[in-house]
Amino acid sequence: SDGERMEVKNRVLSEKNEFYLPKEEFLTVLHFALQYPNWVQELRTEPDTSKAITYDGEKVQTSGGYDACSETAMRRYMLEKKKKLVEDTAREVAPEIYDYLILGVAYGWTFWQLQEKGMPCGKDMYYRKRRQFYFCLSSEMNNVINLH
Repeated sequence: SDGERMEVKNRVLSEKNEFYLPKEEFLTVLHFALQYPNWVQELRTEPDTSKAITYDGEKVQTSGGYDACSETAMRRYMLEKKKKLVEDTAREVAPEIYDYLILGVAYGWTFWQLQEKGMPCGKDMYYRKRRQFYFCLSSEMNNVINLH
């Protein structure tokens, strides 16, 4: 949508800014953070591994020759790590407006909605903290990827 494109355009910074990210890197962290609500939702939901497991007397078999439980556990572990990455970055950048920053970067709330909800900081500070969040998230993600 045009609104969405404009929103992204407004968030792409000039190279002079201390929190500048190349557009592609910026879009990567923007969309990463926007997946946060899905991770929270999935982690809240108890995994259904029943379909993958059949009981044969004493023996428990998983269908398809793979261990559905460990695959689910691995997926949940990865989601937990991603979720924590977003939370830790927000907490590190702006502990004083942590909840609001999460609502902004992960749930798409606007500054005005956050202010209405009682966020205790002005527009400039909020946008600065949000830019810093994306910048730090990008370097955190690069650190994770570059670990050998």
